[in-house]
Amino acid sequence: MIQHGLPRILVTLAAGAGCIALAARPLASPAGAPAQEAEQAEPAGEEEHDALHESMEVLQGGMRTLRKALSKPEQKETAIALCREMQAAALVGFAHVPEPVEPLEGTALLEHSVDFRRRMLEVCTALIDLEVALDKEDADAAKTLYRALGKQKSDGHDLYIE
Repeated sequence: MIQHGLPRILVTLAAGAGCIALAARPLASPAGAPAQEAEQAEPAGEEEHDALHESMEVLQGGMRTLRKALSKPEQKETAIALCREMQAAALVGFAHVPEPVEPLEGTALLEHSVDFRRRMLEVCTALIDLEVALDKEDADAAKTLYRALGKQKSDGHDLYIE
């Protein structure tokens, strides 16, 4: 069942704030940047981890709920709303790149950040495609897209979780 009310509003607001924060801060310091600028480019630690963790929890919970809703055409509107909620959560995650499993510097650190953000956009794209499939009541496409999301999750966890 989809959560209504304050949690949903917070996810939506957080997605907007995450995108604004992303646009307002550099993603990585260029080589040779002063130490102060490099410090500002570092994630905010616990706060960054919490925002990423919370967005991933929304995605995880959404996956469980979607799995059940895919076989129930009468839950189409709920499933579509859930896809949108998950898109917002993925955009929050986009703005909170996890620390690399191994220490990285320079171009490697930038590549880590770019790869993560691209993957989060791919999750959003898959969720948009799933939303369309649900709206068209294309059960086969919806199930295929759901499985693709599961693979994206698994691949992402292999890369970004110790």
